[in-house]
Amino acid sequence: MKFGFIGGDLRYRYLKQMLEAEGHETAAYCCKFIDESTELEKVLDGCHAVLGPIPCSRSGKTLALNDCSEIELSCFFEKMDKKSLFFAGAVSNSVRKAAGDIVVYDYFALEDVAIKNAVPTAEGAVLTAISESKQTIFGSNALVIGCGRCGKALALLLKGMGSNVTATCRKPEDGAYLNTLGLESLHISELKDKIGAYSLIFNTVPAEILGKDMLENADKNSMIIDIAQAPGGTDFIAAAELGIKAFHCPGLPGRTAPYTAAEILKDAVLRLTLSHFDQN
Repeated sequence: MKFGFIGGDLRYRYLKQMLEAEGHETAAYCCKFIDESTELEKVLDGCHAVLGPIPCSRSGKTLALNDCSEIELSCFFEKMDKKSLFFAGAVSNSVRKAAGDIVVYDYFALEDVAIKNAVPTAEGAVLTAISESKQTIFGSNALVIGCGRCGKALALLLKGMGSNVTATCRKPEDGAYLNTLGLESLHISELKDKIGAYSLIFNTVPAEILGKDMLENADKNSMIIDIAQAPGGTDFIAAAELGIKAFHCPGLPGRTAPYTAAEILKDAVLRLTLSHFDQN
């Protein structure tokens, strides 16, 4: 099989090496973490799967290539072989529309990738907290907003490090499940009244939960680590005005555990690509 790399982060350096080690052909264009770069047309020629940027597009009009001249989505997909698969992160409706009949996979929408990524995401969030905080995780009062895959993994990791952990929930059954894991639960409706009790706040919800009204009730010495997809769930301007340290940290697996993150992507990309071409 041939895999083409377009843009991307450090994950793609390791992913390229892994695919080559398994006997697959690879070529790359405009990935600053891959030394060899080939002309775009040569990369796309004969590709079974094209691995695009993470995120795919920030503007909804061009590929997010950072260090190279921008390529309009429509122009890029016109150059692609219509039989090739396209993989990327945070694929918007505008990207899918520009792709037309090309089969598009969003890494973030693949369940196996999301589940496996929860652990490196949680570790990256804790690493950020350790690096930026003046206190230990042990003995801290930590709040995890959201009890999805990343939220649960993060809460359990913090608990294992000796933190007093509370996770928010919306449904009674979610609260009950958190309790069976040995975690305190807090209904999201109670957050505004109780947020001041926590020194470490981790947000996993991709919607503005920590707006100005909420932040005004938070401890001004607290720290916020927001790991939700852009634009995150925190009003970062309000946090700065209130003197609260807040960090937006999307894409943590690619930054703090790129090798593991590459293995996760490799399994999914190979599974879907081999399956597709076996059937066609």
